[in-house]
Amino acid sequence: MPFNFEKAFGADYRFILDCLFSKQSHIAVTGASGWLGRATLELFSALYGDEFNGRVSAYGSREQQIILDDGRTVSVRPLKEIIHRHTQHDLYLFHFAFLTKDKVGGYTDDEYIRLNKDIQNLVIQVLKQSQVKAVLLSSSGAVYDYLNDSNRDKSANLYGRLKYEDELLFEEICNKYDIKLLIPRIFNLSGPYINKLSAYALSSIVTNVVAGENVVIRANKLVFRSYIYILDLLLLCIRMMFSERFEKIVRFDTVGDETVEVGELAVKVCKLLDVADLTIERPNIIGDEADSYLGNEHPIKDIINGFGFPVTSQDRQILETAEYIRNLNKDNA
Repeated sequence: MPFNFEKAFGADYRFILDCLFSKQSHIAVTGASGWLGRATLELFSALYGDEFNGRVSAYGSREQQIILDDGRTVSVRPLKEIIHRHTQHDLYLFHFAFLTKDKVGGYTDDEYIRLNKDIQNLVIQVLKQSQVKAVLLSSSGAVYDYLNDSNRDKSANLYGRLKYEDELLFEEICNKYDIKLLIPRIFNLSGPYINKLSAYALSSIVTNVVAGENVVIRANKLVFRSYIYILDLLLLCIRMMFSERFEKIVRFDTVGDETVEVGELAVKVCKLLDVADLTIERPNIIGDEADSYLGNEHPIKDIINGFGFPVTSQDRQILETAEYIRNLNKDNA
């Protein structure tokens, strides 16, 4: 996956590289085996090249190894080992470790809460003990399910509540220790390194089309989504880490440059992948209620426009997602 860092970082390119390549700078990625974590490792592997192993540390729920697209093998340490490892570094923390919404049903509510609080406590210790310069804390659009007491999804309410509590605690600690904090509330992502193909509308549709299978949409109401390319989000956040245009604490919802209904999305996927002989199966739409999982577009668009950031079009997002899924299928075969 090619990265054009100079284009993404614009006028801040040289300054950002000077900071990231300074002697004391170090990157820590939690949740390293997840979608965001893997994409972050790939990005920094491209940026650092042969210096990667000395400059990037990866943490997960267990010890394992990840092989990146460029052939680099990354050793993932258990998250508990993050304590005391970075006291001599100027640390940039990409914190994605969290038991996600799909895990809610696998535990009692109390167990789910405890396990996420254990993760939270470990990372808060790092903020208090290390020289952390900036944190990217991934949050979720499910925060609004909790704040609005939505009935959209019971598991989303609990997940959203814990994500919101994470936001508040990290905001308190980062304010106290003068750490920059970026909190993207993530709604819909696209692009490579996705690891749960059936869990998301876009990847589920693309998987069917790539496999030559008819697309089955089960929703009997309109479903609207807006996608941001995962690498755009990460590059945008890195640029924000080093920009003086923003306050120390920045929250924003992720929104793409287009909103699409999933039936239209399926048609577009088939067209872009040049598949004419598949059908899109869907029950009749009942009623006027729609499932609109969409964030507030204004903050992120102000950020993008202020930087002149080159966002990836929806068509290109679909093609890049499809290319990754094709390659994944080849590897699995």
